Amino acid sequence: MKLGRRQFLQGAALLTAGAAVAPAARAAVDDDPRVQEVEFRLPDLDPAHDGLRVAQLSDLHVGTRTPPERIAAAIALASSLQPDLVVLTGDYLSRGRETVALLPEQLRGLTAPTVAVLGNHDHWVDAAGTTRALSKLGYDVLRNQHTRLRLRGAPLSVVGVDDLLTGHADPERALAGVPRGSRLVLAHGPRTADRLRGAGEPLLVLTGHTHGGQIAIPIVTRLLLSALVREPYLRGHFHLGPVQLYVNRGIGNTAFRLRVNSDPEVTLATLRREEPA
Repeated sequence: MKLGRRQFLQGAALLTAGAAVAPAARAAVDDDPRVQEVEFRLPDLDPAHDGLRVAQLSDLHVGTRTPPERIAAAIALASSLQPDLVVLTGDYLSRGRETVALLPEQLRGLTAPTVAVLGNHDHWVDAAGTTRALSKLGYDVLRNQHTRLRLRGAPLSVVGVDDLLTGHADPERALAGVPRGSRLVLAHGPRTADRLRGAGEPLLVLTGHTHGGQIAIPIVTRLLLSALVREPYLRGHFHLGPVQLYVNRGIGNTAFRLRVNSDPEVTLATLRREEPA
């Protein structure tokens, strides 16, 4: 279901009101990003990739609502982890075409091989401009495509599914021709994982989009996201049959500048080979 701007702002207003009245809320305004370490066990992982380290950044939202210092800190933190691979899962923009010109300066600095997909805001503002800006930085942008990277001496397939919310996702096309073995799927919207379950194959899908609620009031935020945008996956690790889904809380802000109970996140995903029983 496509979320209109008015509907999105209505939800934002409700969340803001909830933050004002919820005594358990802890304001996290312009907090520094922190590392969230997660381990994933994958049955098809090449033995050479056991222990592979993947840093994930999502929802950077370059523009007036996200301090550029926070974005710079997130990129520096991701690089300091010395990952084998960096993945970017969409929404580099917020609103306004003028922010596309800010991407080269604010998103530079990732030194590991970097692969990206687009998010709904990127499509709403300027998908082509975003793709060009990321490509000029040396980041590989996948739009219903896959690429093969040689990491630790073995090939890893990275699959990029385009944005679901704006109707650009084509998981079948993205997965076409991808061999079994070490595979990683990137998407912006968490519900993309529901589309991938039909393949019946073990997959790991890294996503963002929700900001972890951004204003995360216990019970209230989850109910609002479910009612307004039918988004059941708020943050963290989910098992959907053979598909594992991870939802990153994101770095930036949109609609409002406040983050409550949802610290900006740099994910460090460690891939582990699950040995047959």
